[in-house]
Amino acid sequence: MEVLSGLGIAERVERVSYRLSNATIMRGDRPLVTMAWIPPDSRYPYTYVVPQSGLEEILAARLLEWGVPVERDIELTSVSADDAQVVATMADGSTIAADWLIGADGARSRVRESVGIGFPHQVTGETYYLADATIDLDVDIGDSAMWLGRNGPLMFMRLPGDDHSWRVFVDMTDRASRRRLPELTREKLVSLLSSRGPGTAEVESLSWTSVFQTRLGLADSYRSDRVVIAGDAGHVFPPFGGQGMNLGIQDAVNLSWRLAAVVRGEPESLLDEYERERRAVAQATIRDVEARRRMYALRNPIARSARDLLLRLAGGNPRAARRASLQNSQLLTTYRAVTPGGDRGQAPRPGDRAPDGPFKGGTLHEHFAPDHWTLLEFETLVTRETVERESGLHTVRIPLSADTSLNLRQRYGVGDAPEYVLVRPDGHIATRSSKLAEVRSQLPTI
Repeated sequence: MEVLSGLGIAERVERVSYRLSNATIMRGDRPLVTMAWIPPDSRYPYTYVVPQSGLEEILAARLLEWGVPVERDIELTSVSADDAQVVATMADGSTIAADWLIGADGARSRVRESVGIGFPHQVTGETYYLADATIDLDVDIGDSAMWLGRNGPLMFMRLPGDDHSWRVFVDMTDRASRRRLPELTREKLVSLLSSRGPGTAEVESLSWTSVFQTRLGLADSYRSDRVVIAGDAGHVFPPFGGQGMNLGIQDAVNLSWRLAAVVRGEPESLLDEYERERRAVAQATIRDVEARRRMYALRNPIARSARDLLLRLAGGNPRAARRASLQNSQLLTTYRAVTPGGDRGQAPRPGDRAPDGPFKGGTLHEHFAPDHWTLLEFETLVTRETVERESGLHTVRIPLSADTSLNLRQRYGVGDAPEYVLVRPDGHIATRSSKLAEVRSQLPTI
């Protein structure tokens, strides 16, 4: 949501989304653990649920406001690229030549395949029914719930709309291993809910159904000459935790400011840094999701009992609940390991997300945006250096008089001396220092 705010559409997304506040893991008719969503330090302190189609509609409308129409029903057949240009060939035989091409064309990316980027992946073995449905339940299951039974998990998650709108996941691996799954019907879903989930339920309608197999995949590289990939073209994993779309959006934001800088004359090594940062995040996300998948899929009774005990212990630990909230929101994403200075100094360090906080009647993040760098000047009563204003650099002065409670200074680990923090267009810290010249040396052409 912080990223979408920079595009000017966060409020639109809020209006059409559902705000999750809790999640319950069930075993039969009893809850194993209920975890409340612990609001992070953000202007958007919730888990917002919005169907991908709804978000795409908002994004397309925003692009049109900027004079960029989305062209549909155009099929790409191949891509060729070298160190000078990219040529894309369409199904009708026409070609488009460009300086750069971004392949954000999904898990079966033709762009990725055309330029020979390897995509090792594995089918992990589970098969799920997936459905968006209107369901009347005779029990209150909160905002989301999961039943962990001997046949695998059954999951409910609220959708925007009324109190009866749900997205349902049903593990059908045991049956799918024997024969092809039939189409999911209302009657079949009622039977599954009765035997494996909340009991008596009335399925009023099914608006959408699908069958998917869980699989994991990560591209060998995110770049080949003048072709760069992003989103599901670079990584795939099961939808547990709702990480996939968020990961793709952050790929795009991380890539866009770098590509803009390269077009303006900065070295192409900026794009290599995109791969180092985002591919590492995808690797970590895949590890996390795979651990969840294995935990949910347990069939052995002894292993399931041990899992249930661990879940109960975690549910009673507020620190674990807070960390889970932050991890699911991806606010813990950091690039410290590949950012100069990220391995030392006061937190937050270079590579970390720049913290938000109250500032002049609003919040500090309101001054960040994907189209500019932001220089934060933490001033003392006497500031030693004056920042020269220039196009493309948004400077925010934070004098003591505007931070009387020292809220921002504490969040940024700033002491009595002046401090300068350079924030990238994607909201992560590029560098920080008490010396202005050191900070300015990290600023690319803008």
